Amino acid sequence: MTNVYACSDRPTVIYSSNHKLVFSNVNLKEVNYMCPLNSQGYPDSLALANDTSLMIGTIDEIQKLHIRTIPLGESPARIAYQESTQTFAVTTMRTEIKDGSGSTPVRPSASTTALSTSSSTAKMITSRDESNMMEDEVDLHSLLIIDQHTFEVLHAHHFLPNEFTTSLISCTLGNDSTAYYIVGLTMVYPEDPEPKIGKIIVFQWSDGKLVQIAAKEIKGAAYSLVEFNGKLLASVNSYVALYNWIDHELRMECSHINNVIALYLKTKGDFVLVGDLLRSITLLAYKSMEGCLEEIARDYNPNWMSAIEILDDDTFLGSENSYNLFTCQKDSAATTDDERQHLQEESFFHLGEFINVFKKGSLVMQNIGESTINTQGNVLFGTINGTIGLVTRLPEEFFKFLLEVQNKLTKVIKSVGRIDHSFWRAFDTERKTEPSNGFIDGDLIESFLDLSTDKMEEVVKGLQIEDGGMKRDATSNDLIKIVEELTRIH
Repeated sequence: MTNVYACSDRPTVIYSSNHKLVFSNVNLKEVNYMCPLNSQGYPDSLALANDTSLMIGTIDEIQKLHIRTIPLGESPARIAYQESTQTFAVTTMRTEIKDGSGSTPVRPSASTTALSTSSSTAKMITSRDESNMMEDEVDLHSLLIIDQHTFEVLHAHHFLPNEFTTSLISCTLGNDSTAYYIVGLTMVYPEDPEPKIGKIIVFQWSDGKLVQIAAKEIKGAAYSLVEFNGKLLASVNSYVALYNWIDHELRMECSHINNVIALYLKTKGDFVLVGDLLRSITLLAYKSMEGCLEEIARDYNPNWMSAIEILDDDTFLGSENSYNLFTCQKDSAATTDDERQHLQEESFFHLGEFINVFKKGSLVMQNIGESTINTQGNVLFGTINGTIGLVTRLPEEFFKFLLEVQNKLTKVIKSVGRIDHSFWRAFDTERKTEPSNGFIDGDLIESFLDLSTDKMEEVVKGLQIEDGGMKRDATSNDLIKIVEELTRIH
């Protein structure tokens, strides 16, 4: 296959697939000149030059997603990106062994080998702090500042032994154009059944220095932080609090208390979606005139949430601890208050992995004209097993077509252990079981490309597609083209 290599500030390989131009990014910085190089020492290679260097290398099998691992030597928990400083902030935890003179790291790690360091200071050491320090091992949390381009650890800020990081964001607040890193902390003591004291700390990274701008004491753990219309929204234990940024201080404006433990927050306009440890999801609205947060609707099913996302004004996506996905719908056209206050569960799907984060976006650059499939609202998800997946919304007619393909594939492809597909994908918890509904199994659809020609023909038999406003029987090539287009959206 002939490929075209385009030199630019975003080097790209362009190639043809199914009579369509496909663009695949190359993981190089700016390239000014290049030429093919094929010799005994460098077979099938490229010579690439920029302003400062000459590189000789080969391009791997063309792919859209490039993965690079940055070893830290300790456990990362949260990450935030700050465009203005071109840095990442990462909260991490490392283990140290106590000895007579203090503590010693178990191994060298990012926080102990950073170019510069700083530490939090305690106003005074209490007996509770001292009891925590008597342990043989101690978990220490840090905030790392990492260069966007080189991934060098520029700075490490060490928190106190009893300070555990729970949340991290980068944002601007109010009329202040400065970008801040904001960290949520909780004070952890072995005798406490739940966190009782915590902090929200505002840091600024500027001129190679990390400066603490403000600190706000809170009554619990700040499990989630979100920028909300120039203000800071925090979920702290059982309540959601809204803070104004005034004279470089965080001042509480209002709060809403009606949760067991509010773990997750997502916002859209004046709406706030809250994910609870036990009580599924709740939709709040911020009333700017009254300066309050008001509950609009709630899902009354007892789902133990692990992540949430807002798909649109009326549709919300959630995952829970039995490895299931579901969506809830707000009925804005309901005629009674009771109906309007209920979020109705609409769609169900068993993923089989524990999701701990949703994020709107895409891992690949979508080019105009590359795809004829109209998808909306791409949402990425990450699992504790390291899987990255995608949830996207499809037009109704196309969804029905793929559902028919899915049903045919389940009859042609036999799973390991001959577990029925509908049984495996059914929403299942200790409290209830619901058949999979409203979701298409993308992994199953893409497995069509691995079938033999005979099996492909068996799947497409009886399928119809629209062609020029008319329906006609689909061929295996038609379905191959459709499925290949679907693979390019992730």
